[in-house]
This record gives sequence, C-alpha cells and structure tokens, in this order.
Amino acid sequence: MYTAATRRRGIYTAATALLAFTALQGVQGGAAAADDGTTPTTGPGAPATWAPQGQALAGAATTADAPLMQPGVTYHDTIKVGETRMYGITLDAKSSAYASAFALPPPGGRVAYNDGIELKLESADGDDCDSVDAHFGDDGAVRPVGSAVSRLIGVDTSCQDANQYTLSVHRTSDGASDPAAWPLELRYVLEPPLKSGAAAGHAPDGLGTASPTPLTAGTPQQAAGGTSFETAAAVKTGIWKDRVLPGETRFYKVPVDWGQQATVFSDFSSAQTTQSSPYVGSGVRLAAYSPVRELIDDQDHSYEGTPTSLYEQLAPVSYANRAADDSDVARVRYAGWYYFAVTVHPDVAQAVSGPVPVTLRVDVTGAAQSAPAYAGDPKAAGIGIDAHDVSAANGTPQSAGSSSGTSARRFLGFAALGAGTVLVLALAVWVLTARRRAVAAPDTVTQQLPPQSGFGPPPSW
Repeated sequence: MYTAATRRRGIYTAATALLAFTALQGVQGGAAAADDGTTPTTGPGAPATWAPQGQALAGAATTADAPLMQPGVTYHDTIKVGETRMYGITLDAKSSAYASAFALPPPGGRVAYNDGIELKLESADGDDCDSVDAHFGDDGAVRPVGSAVSRLIGVDTSCQDANQYTLSVHRTSDGASDPAAWPLELRYVLEPPLKSGAAAGHAPDGLGTASPTPLTAGTPQQAAGGTSFETAAAVKTGIWKDRVLPGETRFYKVPVDWGQQATVFSDFSSAQTTQSSPYVGSGVRLAAYSPVRELIDDQDHSYEGTPTSLYEQLAPVSYANRAADDSDVARVRYAGWYYFAVTVHPDVAQAVSGPVPVTLRVDVTGAAQSAPAYAGDPKAAGIGIDAHDVSAANGTPQSAGSSSGTSARRFLGFAALGAGTVLVLALAVWVLTARRRAVAAPDTVTQQLPPQSGFGPPPSW
C-alpha cells in the first residue's frame, strides 16, 4: 500500500541516485587533477613540484650494507652534499635491468654548474656495468635531474652473471650551492630476455640529418602536465595546449609502438612581459626520457617573452637499437610510454607575468609492428603499449600510480549508482504490485491509509 514509509523510501532512492550521479560527476571533473596534491596550471601561483613517492629506503655507505631494492617498486630517500648512497640489486643471468634515480631539489634553492648526481651500476667484483651523470648547467635553474643506468644482456661483455649488483648515487656540489639534503626517487625494472632462437631484428638507419616538420593539422586539445613520471599527462598524435609557471617542470607521456617514431615540438608562446627587454638564458627546456626513465636528450633556449620552439625527434623504436653506437638511438630500444618534460626557468618570473602558454605538437609516425618474442611479460617493466593506451591518451594521467585515487572514487560512484539502480527497480516493482492490488480492491487500500495522513490513493501512473 502507498504509505508515508513508501514516500520516504522513494525520497531515499532518489537521493541515493543523485549522490551517485554527483560522485561520478566529481570523478569526471577531477580527472585532470594530479593525485600528488598538485593541480593543472591555470593561472599565477606557486609552481607545482615533484613530491617523491614510494617506499622509504635508506641507502648505505658501503656495498655490504646496501638495502635490497625490488623490481618494479618505487623508493624514496635523501642525499646530502658529497654523500654516496648505495642500494642492492639482485640480477639473474638472463634479464636486462635498468635502475633510475632522480634528485628533487626544493624550489628556490641555489644550484651551480656541475651540481647534481652521478649514477653507477657495479658488479660484486667491482666491474663498472654502466654510469651516467645528471648535472645542472650554468643556468642555475632548480628542476628534477636524473637518468638511469643499465645492465644489458647480450650487448655488453661484462656484468652478465647472476649476482648481487650495487646502484650507487653520488651527489656533487659547488661550495656556494644550497647545502640542504635533496629528496631522491629511485626505481629499477627488469626486461625479460627474448625466447631462445628469437631474432632481435635490425636497427633502422638512425635519425638522419633532415630537420622534422612540426604537426600543424588538427584542433588543439587541453592537456594537464604532471609533475613527475607517475603523474605525466598521456598525449598522442595531435596538438596539445598547457600553461607552465616559471620554476615548473611538467611531464607528458606519448605511447610509441614497435617500429614507430615520435617527434615532439614544444612551442613556448609569447607572454605578458614586465620588463622592457626581458631575457633569460636557458629560459625554456625540453627533455625526452625512455620508458625506464633514462634521459635520451634535452634542449634549452633563451626566452624573451616572445615565441620560441624546441623539438625532440626520437629514432624509430627497435629492439636492435640497443647495439647502436649513437646513444640517442640506443636508448630507444623498446615500445612503451616515452616521456617529455617541459621546464620554464624560475627567473622567467622576473620577466613575465603569470604562466607561459605552451603548445605541444606530438607526431607519432609509422605502422606499429609486432613485438619481439619475449620470454616473459615485458609490461611489468613498462615495456610495450596496447590500443587502449593510445585511445585513452586524452591529456590526463593514465598510469596506475596516478589514477588509483580516481579509480577508487569511480568505484564508489558506480557502487552508489548500482545501489540506487537496484532500489529504483525494487520500488518500481513494488509500486506496480501495489497498483494492481489497488485496482483489485480499491476500498481496502483506501481504508488502510492512516487517517489525516494527507495522502490519497496511489496516483495513476
């Protein structure tokens, strides 16, 4: 029968459905917000920065005490001036390995030429497997600096055995630089070997000498660059617009499959100047990184408040690139997400007002080819992409690390919507049943209504 309880139940059901709808709208509207606490750049304010993620891991001063890292796990630590931090890595005799470290000096700090970190991967008997330096230039711009070192199976002649290896991170510093400890973010991944007898293929001819042509066709779309690899905005072939504050580094990632070649232009627009003749040397920068966070190349240019452009063109992706003599080619040796970091120098804030508009022209060319015959799942190392990765690249973060909060909110929204739907269906069945009963015995239904209830018989539906 249609009673006050029925009305309350209907109101409750409607409220539940409304809450579910609101939750879903919140998920969709907040998808562009980074889960590390930063938001997309929309106007003047403090520059967003990379906050180190992962598990705390205190590096040791000796190889004997080096704490073990696990593959695919992100760690964070700190490093002082002149300090060397060591971390243990256990490797088999089949998998190639890549260990990355990034220093994250706080905004407003002082850095000088050759300040930075130096990475080295060593075997148990002291062989130098790989080493790389990640130093600041003479521009004094504080930004994330780092790269990755590797142990390649079948390419190098040393460090091929199954054993305990050590990743060491050493901090160099000029005497006039900020002596505060720097946060570190570290990670290492394993690339499975090819199946026995599988061909590695042949490396392409390389980059060539012709300058690429920027992509100009298409309607520009909005992107919200992240502050780290984990929160990088996923973008595909197209034109993408963003705004970067002085002192910020914004990350974007591009899905590039086997056999494909990526070219990214970063156009820095004019901005409202606050000086008559503004000039900032190395005022803007564009850097390219591999799927394992290895620096491929970077470029910088002065900024005067007028338009300027930088570009990075990668080699076509090939497993055989790992044997190339050109390091820029050798680092493009697997399909996956390739990262591009856009930096605006902190001193630009003295020359212009507010953020600098940036246009990314992303062009991925070539037909996707079949992946090599891996003896294992390379996706665990972030190697390889699929059709979903490309279709989902809409200018917002797509990685698991950056979307976990959104996924949870989306789950709650759909759970609420599901509960509301069930209640709505149950109510509909109840009302229909009540209506049939009312038709069969209208007097009985009317007599059972509470006196002075204010409700009449069930409405005609």
